[in-house]
Amino acid sequence: MAALRGRLPPANSLVTFEAAARHLNFTRAADELAVTQAAVSRQVQLLEDNLGTALFERRPRGLALTAAGQRLHAAVTMGLGHIATTAADLRRVRRAGELTVSTSVTFANYWLMSRVAKFRAAHPDIQLRLVASAPVRDLTASGIDLAVRYGRGRWAGAESVHLLDNHVFPVCAPAYMARRRPLQSVTDLLEETLLHLVEYDRNWVSWEAWLAAMGVTAPPRGPSLEFDNYLVLTQAVLDGQGIALGGGRLAEDFLARGVLIRPIEAMLRSEQSFYLLVPSDQPLTPQAQAFRDWILVEAKERTG
Repeated sequence: MAALRGRLPPANSLVTFEAAARHLNFTRAADELAVTQAAVSRQVQLLEDNLGTALFERRPRGLALTAAGQRLHAAVTMGLGHIATTAADLRRVRRAGELTVSTSVTFANYWLMSRVAKFRAAHPDIQLRLVASAPVRDLTASGIDLAVRYGRGRWAGAESVHLLDNHVFPVCAPAYMARRRPLQSVTDLLEETLLHLVEYDRNWVSWEAWLAAMGVTAPPRGPSLEFDNYLVLTQAVLDGQGIALGGGRLAEDFLARGVLIRPIEAMLRSEQSFYLLVPSDQPLTPQAQAFRDWILVEAKERTG
């Protein structure tokens, strides 16, 4: 095994190369793998350095595989395909009644956890495993039965079922506004302490984009705080440190309890929504079907 390991290129480079070669586009490969285009370029370069040969060539109409790239792509596709098939077969023999659902940490914390007890009560025979993590590249290969993701409804290797629309609006703690005059217009936000979510999720609406959609192009003049984690930003809002942009579906429980308020009624309907992702390469287990039916009903009740 040690000798084999020494002869193989890095596994991550091979997976990245397979996606880039299949799409013949680094940007689309990056979208599929949930990484940056620069990361794809870097992995391809590492692989080319490892092999000592070019795998892609640039042409007027885009990328093309070199002869070496075509040869490697055929081998990598076959090898990864065999691994994926074997892994899927092994997972089918796992303990009966087990169900693995993947969501973002944010969705699990602020939407799913307050509702999932109803599913468990209705299906006590199902052993539910929640995986709150970054986007999954391949549901089947990762052992995921179902996933909930936020985006435009297109994910490689999965069929997406619409769950929830989302609206984005300013939120803050009552204590924050108790120290200030009521806001009369969107432009009043420019003087407030705005809490920014940065380098977190490219699907999330920034303050700049939200204000522009409201017709405000002037930059904020008040103080600001930046966060790279939605949970930390939420805690800062609850502590009264400023005003943040909240997703309606994620903020609705806070608003219902009165721990957050909307300092102004302006609201933007997001171009992204929450979707349930179903693997497209294998049928749903009875446990996955039960969860699918339950969450679709739960989401519909929340929009009714």
